[in-house]
Amino acid sequence: MREMLEKFDYGYNTTFVSFSPLYTLTDLGKLQEKESRRHQNNRNVQEVNCRLLFEGSEKEILKARNSNLNEERLRQRIISQTKNCNKFIDNRGYIMDSLSEEEKNFPIAYGIMVYKNPEQFEILLRAIYRPQNFYCVHVDRKTSENVYQEFASIVNCFPNVFLSSQRVVVNWGEMGVLLSQITCMIDLLKQGKWKYFINLTGQEFPLRTNHELVKILKIYNGFNDIEGTIDRTKIFRWASAGWPPHQIRLVKGSVLITASREYVQYVIKSRVAFDFLKWVRNTELPDETFFSSLNHNPQLGIPGSYKGKPQKDPLLKPFLTRFVNWYGTEFPCGGEYVTDVCILGITDLPLLARRPELFANKFYVNNQPYTLRCLEELHFNRTRDEYFGKLHFQTDYYESLKFIKNIVK
Repeated sequence: MREMLEKFDYGYNTTFVSFSPLYTLTDLGKLQEKESRRHQNNRNVQEVNCRLLFEGSEKEILKARNSNLNEERLRQRIISQTKNCNKFIDNRGYIMDSLSEEEKNFPIAYGIMVYKNPEQFEILLRAIYRPQNFYCVHVDRKTSENVYQEFASIVNCFPNVFLSSQRVVVNWGEMGVLLSQITCMIDLLKQGKWKYFINLTGQEFPLRTNHELVKILKIYNGFNDIEGTIDRTKIFRWASAGWPPHQIRLVKGSVLITASREYVQYVIKSRVAFDFLKWVRNTELPDETFFSSLNHNPQLGIPGSYKGKPQKDPLLKPFLTRFVNWYGTEFPCGGEYVTDVCILGITDLPLLARRPELFANKFYVNNQPYTLRCLEELHFNRTRDEYFGKLHFQTDYYESLKFIKNIVK
């Protein structure tokens, strides 16, 4: 596994298809093009050569940094197009088909937390949208009414995308971060029989196609990919709250999770989870305690929770829900650091194309915008080539993860 991780971490596209060790080409000769409009819209970026950027071309990197992409014009175009939803969906190239029976029969639920940049949210939604999935969008209550209506105009074009039933104020480190997630969980449980829940912010982008996500989540088979570590240096966060209820061992982790439907049902319907939610209200950064602690207390019997020792180790127990380049880690930052998180940039593209995680965090649409545009091009091309049978996604790495089987059934 160490050799596989090194393939993910380093190097440019010299051996592997689609810039990643996760793919192989299928030699089918001349494929008969399927009669379909699913992939008619061209996602290729015109102003720069994304392939060269993924290969780390210094000349193309300089060109991309000097090119001007007017996102404000895009924003105005989106607002105008949503007045005619059919035209908007067609012009923006949404994939309005499940693409395969396997994907159709494995719907995914998303909770998406946003507060600004509707145009960036639309780029994310377009990448992850499928008609069989469900999407709850929570807009921060602090967001201005004009911007809120812009989000609403996009959401209202899709029958399976909806605004959350309640809006809360979201401030970093406060209870609102957690409550916005729980609001969407409640709303999503009222929708169809989806299999897994993934929560996102509007500043993220998928590293896996929907086809690949389904393959990975089926391998997970109920496992919850929720970060967890016992960090005694953070014990001050809980000191003022007293002992936690139900003898819950406190674990620190990310609020961003990939969780089974059964885990979400426990979070929403269990008395234990309700009591613990009340308890974390009196702690600091409750969002980094609630989901992680529930998932790392196997005595509670929560479906998919981890029975092993809470740890975050890139080799023994990697956290695959999200790739985040934190300050002080081994990877350079191609953009800039904001509160110790790298705002990913153009020179991060070779690394991002090779990572095995599900999503990457974070991007600013107006900061080196070709970073997001080229990732969108790559994501679409992988989706298209998988659909036409030209590209094969290898699942060996995910199947080799022993810890995903060490769970409560």
